[in-house]
Amino acid sequence: MATLPPGPRSSLGFMVRYLRDPIGCMLPLAREYGDPVLFPGNPAVVFTGDPAGIKAIYGADPDTFEPLNQDLGVFVGARSLILLGGAEHRRARKLMTPPFHGARMRAYGEQIVRLTEQRTAAWRPGQRVSMLDTLQHVSLDVILQAIFGVTDPERMASLSKLLLEITNGISPLIALVPSLRREFGGVGPYASFMRRRKHLHEQLDALIAERRAAGPREDILSLLLSARYEDGRPMPDDEVRDQLVLLVLAGHETTAIAIAWSLYALHRPENAAVLERLRAELEGADPAPDVMEKLPYLEATCQETLRRYPIAPAPSPRRLLRPFELMGYTLPAGMGVCAAIALAHFREEAYPEPMRFRPERFMERQFSPFEFLPFGGGSRRCLGAAMASYEMKLVLGTLLRRYRLRLDSLRPDTGAVRAANAGPARGVKMIVEELIARPTRAR
Repeated sequence: MATLPPGPRSSLGFMVRYLRDPIGCMLPLAREYGDPVLFPGNPAVVFTGDPAGIKAIYGADPDTFEPLNQDLGVFVGARSLILLGGAEHRRARKLMTPPFHGARMRAYGEQIVRLTEQRTAAWRPGQRVSMLDTLQHVSLDVILQAIFGVTDPERMASLSKLLLEITNGISPLIALVPSLRREFGGVGPYASFMRRRKHLHEQLDALIAERRAAGPREDILSLLLSARYEDGRPMPDDEVRDQLVLLVLAGHETTAIAIAWSLYALHRPENAAVLERLRAELEGADPAPDVMEKLPYLEATCQETLRRYPIAPAPSPRRLLRPFELMGYTLPAGMGVCAAIALAHFREEAYPEPMRFRPERFMERQFSPFEFLPFGGGSRRCLGAAMASYEMKLVLGTLLRRYRLRLDSLRPDTGAVRAANAGPARGVKMIVEELIARPTRAR
């Protein structure tokens, strides 16, 4: 029987490196130990960025694994899709898939453009703005209207404030170190998070009850409430609530981060030609959402952002329920395995000059789902991938059509840990230089 792959003896040094450089932290491990690499812990986890290893994980019988980080239920809900396994996961995913079909997402295009324009309408030349803060609000607006079906301004403002407090209140320490999840008599970040979570659950329970009484509508919450399992049962209200929390925590923050990284990369001086080419494409096209989403260089730019700035360097590790063969190693049951995006997206064999921001690579060849995997893969690929990609293209395209911007500082940003995501450390502060287009339509 083959021995386990090599790896560091202690997790402490890696955790420090991860907090300092969440995007580049895994590359030194692969250079020192190879790929796959064994990361110590309870349980130990084997990471791979090799397409063959990723294919083995994503192509395996889903019942070979179960979700590893069940302790995250306190943040995303114990019944959320990401924490379900086996037949339960398959049933819930089948029920939730139709509302997130790519064609349905296009019905929200006008909303996305309008909400982006509304959130930036007050920008003036010379103003300094935090792109991440702005994009968080835009993304939340989209979630509240398209997913929750909330359009009343007062209720939107109340829910938006609470949801931002929730997401921004998940510090890296309480997310990564379960032993710190103590309420300490109501004092500290975890106690504060639990109070806000209770308030959020109360508001979501009230919203679900209202929506059940209101009858059919086109928002995703209403579609979930009307969906039925094969035996005719609806999804229970507490499970619907957990799925809504997951969609916020896994959807709004990640989409906002991705667009912020794109703006950061495009406005770096070394990428001036990329920005110029993208602007030319946008200026020469109809601004309608169904046209904008098909612009090839805009799509390539978004793909290159997701490659170069992986938001989740090693998402959704899985625990083995039985022994598993991975690249010549026999891994025992109980061990974790994970497809490491932060290794796969920087492989020189697939991406020459991997640290260079070069969207053209996505127009020159097509990458396999084991080389380019920003939304994970296999049976647990991100359910909201179509919506996130669509929103990213429309928001980025709308901002670049309307404004000329520049970075407030050219100091390189290697990222910072935000909950479990790798976001810009300083929020991508930018200066508004010029308003170059009015809103696309009277709204």
